[in-house]
Amino acid sequence: MAVPEDVLDKVRAGMRGLKAPGHFDKVYKNECMYSFDTPESPGGLYVNLKTWQGFGENYVELDQRKTGTTLYLHLLWKRVPIPEEELEAAAAAAAAADTASKPTKLALGTEGGFAVGP
Repeated sequence: MAVPEDVLDKVRAGMRGLKAPGHFDKVYKNECMYSFDTPESPGGLYVNLKTWQGFGENYVELDQRKTGTTLYLHLLWKRVPIPEEELEAAAAAAAAADTASKPTKLALGTEGGFAVGP
């Protein structure tokens, strides 16, 4: 799939001045700066690639006018339900592991008490 040259020119123009966030830079990718939109919201979350701030679908245009940025990362998460069989198997495994390792005495390093070390 080829991208038209005019679109590539706009992307290249928007990439001028971009830099990757450093170790101590904060990237606001969990929630919108103005609302409670998250990547799980129906419209997702747009992260400004110059300021690294997140914006909901309704506030992207406001930020674009304010900063002049044209490139955003669109985060859109979708929840996938876990099948019932996997939930039941995980619950059974957790119950079996829980009963085998429970201490019966309030003691350290003795039989029936809390284990000390490997």
